[in-house]
Amino acid sequence: MKDFEALKNIWHNQVELPKVSHEDVLKHIRKVKNGFANKLLLELVGMSVTIVLLVFVWVSNPFKMWTTHLGMLILILCCLYYLYVQIRDYRLIKDESLLLNKPEEYIQYLKKYQHGRHELNTRKYRIYTFFLSIGLALYFIEIAFLASVWITVLAIIFTTAWILFCYFFLMKNYIRKEESKLAEMIENLGRLQKQFEDQETD
Repeated sequence: MKDFEALKNIWHNQVELPKVSHEDVLKHIRKVKNGFANKLLLELVGMSVTIVLLVFVWVSNPFKMWTTHLGMLILILCCLYYLYVQIRDYRLIKDESLLLNKPEEYIQYLKKYQHGRHELNTRKYRIYTFFLSIGLALYFIEIAFLASVWITVLAIIFTTAWILFCYFFLMKNYIRKEESKLAEMIENLGRLQKQFEDQETD
């Protein structure tokens, strides 16, 4: 019986997590938050440039078919939606006010943010890709009449391959990295919260 109690104590000491510094956790969370926010900011700049280029192509080329104009409108609206969502999420992740609240409140905030990002990167991204594909298909109708068959076929193959590559490969990596960063922040705050609870019960 004595040996059994000794084994229990050894096991408890092995699984117990080391104490974490409140300042270190906050410093690390700010670092991860800023890295995440900078990534979103870079995407915002890239999407803004894309919108400007699409508007320039639309205005500077005398497209004759209504399908092309509709396709360009759909593409620009898709990009504007993406821009709006990224601006909203950038502002949410940069918000420092909730970081000063209790750890459990910020954990709930991050979990809600994580759920919203997951929904955006999965279900909403599928809808976004669907409309983007429709816009490109409508745009290619006029291109098919103006360009040679081979150029049209190559353009369609390249565009389809790029959309599939983004959807099945790049987006999966993007989701994995993003969720890993958010999960790391939640885990660190969870440890800090447990530490506070243990101190209160002591």
